[in-house]
Amino acid sequence: MTTLDAYLKLLEKIKRHDTLYFQHSQPEISDYEYDLLVKRVEKIESEHPDWVPEDTPTSRVGGAPTKGFPQVKHEYPMLSLSNTYSKQEVAAFIKRVDKFLEGRPVTYCVELKMDGVALSLKYEEGTLIRGVTRGNGKWGDDITPNIKTITTLPQMLKENVSIEVRGEVFIPKKEFIELNREREEAGEVPWANPRNAAAGSLKLLDAKEVAERKLTIVVYSAIGSGKEKHSQIHHYLKKMGFPVGSEKYFKVCKTVDEIFAFADQIDKIRGDLPFEIDGIVIKVDLLRYHDMMGATAKSPRWATAYKFAPEQAETVIEAISVQVGRTGILTPVADLKPVPLAGSTISRATLHNEEEVARKDIREGDYVIIEKGGDIIPKVVHVITAKRARHSKPWIMPEVCPICGAEVIRKEGEVAVRCPNQAKCGGQNLRRLSFFASKNAMDIDHLGPEIIKKLADYGFISRASDLYRLTAEELSKLEGLKEKSIKNLLKSIEDSKKTTLAHFIFAIGIPYVGQGTAQLLADSAGSIEKLAKMSEEELCTIDGVGAKVADSVIEFLRDPAHQKEIDDLLHLGVTPTTQLQKIEGHAFKGKTFVITGSLAALTRSEAGTLIKERGGRVSSSVSKKTDFVLVGEDPGSKYDKAKDLGITILDAASFQKIL
Repeated sequence: MTTLDAYLKLLEKIKRHDTLYFQHSQPEISDYEYDLLVKRVEKIESEHPDWVPEDTPTSRVGGAPTKGFPQVKHEYPMLSLSNTYSKQEVAAFIKRVDKFLEGRPVTYCVELKMDGVALSLKYEEGTLIRGVTRGNGKWGDDITPNIKTITTLPQMLKENVSIEVRGEVFIPKKEFIELNREREEAGEVPWANPRNAAAGSLKLLDAKEVAERKLTIVVYSAIGSGKEKHSQIHHYLKKMGFPVGSEKYFKVCKTVDEIFAFADQIDKIRGDLPFEIDGIVIKVDLLRYHDMMGATAKSPRWATAYKFAPEQAETVIEAISVQVGRTGILTPVADLKPVPLAGSTISRATLHNEEEVARKDIREGDYVIIEKGGDIIPKVVHVITAKRARHSKPWIMPEVCPICGAEVIRKEGEVAVRCPNQAKCGGQNLRRLSFFASKNAMDIDHLGPEIIKKLADYGFISRASDLYRLTAEELSKLEGLKEKSIKNLLKSIEDSKKTTLAHFIFAIGIPYVGQGTAQLLADSAGSIEKLAKMSEEELCTIDGVGAKVADSVIEFLRDPAHQKEIDDLLHLGVTPTTQLQKIEGHAFKGKTFVITGSLAALTRSEAGTLIKERGGRVSSSVSKKTDFVLVGEDPGSKYDKAKDLGITILDAASFQKIL
């Protein structure tokens, strides 16, 4: 029998997990484990209704508001779906629908349940005017500048209509893996899954940082469409120009068996999808039934989610090894007894950092439950302590680098442990070389980590510029590399010499400079030589570049060893060019702009590019040196400061006219 004290402790536990999930986007447990906790609360509350507080998680939608964003009241509440995990629970949902509709004929729309962040998007006369998060279901964060960075979302519709649409923002699996790799190499805590990465990205206060995260969106419903059925809205949204799910992942069903035939089909292929899903959504198709059925305090009565249980497996941690990244960060990795899971054999799982190992108390020799985090990255869910050996000891991060033997360091405020021996650590060097050749950097085809390691072992390469000195004779000494492969590799190396400045800046590996920041630096500087001469003040005037990045750029590019390496790369024929189109003799030449507020027809990033193409520059702050302030909706304090300083203010129409 559950006591009141046990019930209140359970509420506190859920509250803590809510804070980790909604405020920090860093959950410690899976959705499935969280749902089980909530179901326990629901059962207790049904038995003891007099215990239930007003803020019980069984009636609460979403999380608290995010600081830094205006709050907007939803015209139509954004509720969360109830969850089911079995055929019996789905059958019970359909039975409730039949009872409520008193035997009226009913069909159900079933579609993918995207594992992303729900948004409400408001369009007036075909123009996007606002994007709002779910928030607590009644009030949400106005994140319009951030959602305008999503290139797949239309800002102007194909028809002049006023509607509200609902969609799900997410990060594709491939981009998520790359994003986490960059975070770990920068000493930051990796995201738990793509959904939390998307949620954390949308909470950023700088839209240019959001643009770096490669968010995308799928839209699935519309309010004010004039349609009779939900199944018709899919085609309507596609006609308007919205990104919608593929029709092969969308079906109208009449029975539980038909619904589960669809669910089984999706469950078999979900690992092959380029994005993350966690189940299917089942909705009553006829929209007028939605109004008849209404909703509870938390969920609509006319819809539910059938969620796939996470695939897990039990195995043994045979050892905990340590990898050394290109920036010197030491990452613990669990070497597992190989076990099949979600269509592949898993033999390794990242443990992220020593804090994570300590929090989960993971030890060598432990029996553990593993799953693919977001069905992508293998992770240790928890230790089976009942099977732990008596002689087991806690794992400790080594005090010296496992590759070069240098004493490791810990920087204040960082969870990362680093090897400081950047110049001579072979582990760091191999990772730097692999990073330099990777697709998002110099994009050298046929040059994977294994070939790079062989080249380094033979002594043919020790730094990036050595790649451009390789000969066919040297490559022929590598085991398994045939004449055709050698020819292809040499051609790829030669082709990579023609690259963009942004790719080159990214490839040389300046700490804290990701792909998006590299593009900002390239657009502003125009050449690597000019970038190397820019002061901290000049770098910080680039919208999206802060003091941390500016200091890192200066320190890196003024290091004599890095200067020599860049010079060598350029002398060997690497030719980084800026992609920015230059329009000569324009009125914007030499002028400094500040952009504030939400622009109707352009994102702020797009407006910034247009300014730079015409010889202007974009700053993040208003000062006496500012020539123009471009103002959109809800401009804020920058607009007020511009008025006080007597700076010329342009609205969208004036800006377009001068363009």
